[in-house]
Amino acid sequence: MVSKDLIEKIKQSVDIVELVSQYVSLQKVGSSYRGLCPFHVEKTPSFFVNPVLKLYHCFGCGASGDAIKFLQEIEHISFQEALERLAKMAGVELKISTGRSEKDLYVEYLTRVFAEYRKQFKQSAAAVEYITRRGFSESESNLYEFGFSPENSRIAQRVARSMSLPDEKASQYGLYKPSNGIDLFEGRLIMPIKDENGKIIAFAGRSLDDREPKYLNSPETKFFSKRSVLFMLDRAKKAIKSLDFAVICEGYFDAIALHRAGVTNAVAVLGTSLTREHVSKLMPLSRNVILAFDNDEAGIRATLRSLKVLVEASFDVAVVKLPEKDPDETYRKRGADYLKKLLSEALPFENYLIEVYERYFDVTTSAGLEKYIGALRGWAEILLRNKRIDRYERLVEAVSQKTRLSTSQVNEMFRLQVTPTTMVSKSTLPTEDDYIVYLYITCEELRDRIDEIDPELFADRTRKLISFLREKKDLSELSPELKQYAFAVLAKIPEGDPWKVFSDLKKRFARKAVERELSQIDSKLAFCRDDEERGLLLKRRLELVSQLRSLGGDQSGT
Repeated sequence: MVSKDLIEKIKQSVDIVELVSQYVSLQKVGSSYRGLCPFHVEKTPSFFVNPVLKLYHCFGCGASGDAIKFLQEIEHISFQEALERLAKMAGVELKISTGRSEKDLYVEYLTRVFAEYRKQFKQSAAAVEYITRRGFSESESNLYEFGFSPENSRIAQRVARSMSLPDEKASQYGLYKPSNGIDLFEGRLIMPIKDENGKIIAFAGRSLDDREPKYLNSPETKFFSKRSVLFMLDRAKKAIKSLDFAVICEGYFDAIALHRAGVTNAVAVLGTSLTREHVSKLMPLSRNVILAFDNDEAGIRATLRSLKVLVEASFDVAVVKLPEKDPDETYRKRGADYLKKLLSEALPFENYLIEVYERYFDVTTSAGLEKYIGALRGWAEILLRNKRIDRYERLVEAVSQKTRLSTSQVNEMFRLQVTPTTMVSKSTLPTEDDYIVYLYITCEELRDRIDEIDPELFADRTRKLISFLREKKDLSELSPELKQYAFAVLAKIPEGDPWKVFSDLKKRFARKAVERELSQIDSKLAFCRDDEERGLLLKRRLELVSQLRSLGGDQSGT
């Protein structure tokens, strides 16, 4: 176990703004930093990071926490993994005496199995000949880490036993048949499937002959799900972030071909449609995508399904038109430069939709035109629902050019009401309480001075927040309401001289205290019948009016 003090030391040592900036483009707002939330789809930034609180908070989806939680969520890793990485980043020594997690054991098992597959590949003339036929040099076969499982191989079972993994446990990972111990991937070329951090979590096997299925993935486990893994993301994520777009294709060899061509921001789905889980992996890296799926009916259907997921997630998408079946075939027949040229000429998705639906509907007939518009109406609705007025207008313009209808006619046929919205800020001017909270968070030197002010003059949530901060509790444990209030204050108030701000605040709260007492005296005077007591109240009232005058308040004392 790691002590709470050491965990706190690590959190305090990490620059959370620097950490989050590795995944999100941030801009300074007040004493906080703002950007697009990496955990949900949005076009207007509502995600804030504060270096003083050392917390992040999204006003859109409610995602909130400290550096450890951020790294856990963004990298999909355990608390322990996140803690270890942050400790290394902060230069804090961290000794964890706990045993390995089940995932660590799983990854080690697959890593050892793959080491054996690599040895077998180098010894297999058939596997080497197959890769050579596909144009790979020896250095490329090493770079892209091909393995091989021979016929009747029991490599996975043998490795499990060398690690003292019981058959019952190892068989859950699905790499061999429990009945006879034969490898699942026997007779297949093996490619490692890695998570975004480069750890092997599954395998893909490609038959060297005509046996079906041509491609075979590891069975899904608690550590591997096809719908949430993008092949080669571990290699591509740096390029995706720096180039600000990703290329998504269908097959393993398509992704490898794109990398061979120098398109190092390419990833592939694992024989499944693009999912929201895939999209969430890309959000922190870029919101721009080029789709390069197969040029056949199945590929077109996959492209349309993927477009829907991406457009609903407010990604900007373009689609490559391939002359051959897939990127791999195009690369092998025409070379790297041609493949890159195709990417540079990718169609904006609106234009792609226009061309695709034209294949199915004859727009020169009224019946065909009606069906054509009907097919596109769903896309128009998605764009408007996600406030993508710019892309909606592009779609209308593209339809207009293709059909020779005016844009107003297209709008009318879509039967949709276009009402461009303007984001209206709901923020108001900061109150005295907002400034008190701001100073209490950002300037520890002023906390004792603020504590001298009567807390009854503060709003209830201000008192609660100050009480929490005074006790120096873990800020990540703040209630959602108080956390949201703190971030709203920090985003609202511009930086300034804290002592000057406090000097003005002190006078304001002194006036509030006097005004409160005056109000209490006036209430008593309204019902007081005792002359002596009434005289004392009037005397005190005059004193308070004098104080209020000196503080610059209403001189009438009313």
